[in-house]
Amino acid sequence: MSQKKITFDNLEIGIVESDDKVVYTFNGDIDENFRQQDVPRFEKSEIIFELGDVLNFNSCGIREWIFLVRDIGSCGTLIFRNCSVTMIDQINMVPDSLGVGIIESFYAPYYCDSHGEINQVIRLDEYLNDIEQKKAPDFKCSQCGEALEFDALEESYFLFADTGFKSTG
Repeated sequence: MSQKKITFDNLEIGIVESDDKVVYTFNGDIDENFRQQDVPRFEKSEIIFELGDVLNFNSCGIREWIFLVRDIGSCGTLIFRNCSVTMIDQINMVPDSLGVGIIESFYAPYYCDSHGEINQVIRLDEYLNDIEQKKAPDFKCSQCGEALEFDALEESYFLFADTGFKSTG
């Protein structure tokens, strides 16, 4: 297993390669400083993008991102894991942001009266029917046990369900 790190001004990408898969962990902003050609490609059965810490995109960054996703998607099965709310918003605005990627899990915005905003992870293999119907799954606050309220418009937030997404389930 090998590990490396690539750093751009506002983005760090950790890369962990094993025999059958490679995991890219993105942390920060995908902006004009991101150069997709500097991200190494690996031919693996699974290529996993950990996206829980993607904070922002700008127009230059999304252009580079689309080039990366198109290219790396031809190297193996591309899996998007723990997509941040920002990442889901980007996929909804620009469906090419997903490329041939498969969404495995993502964060969705919820609200607890006692604890404020909570980004709840949703695994598609567990909640596929809800997401296909653009219905936010029901969750309870892990701190107080109260029901969480979905904090976005379901039709808009789950728009990616219309783009032909696939789950890993």
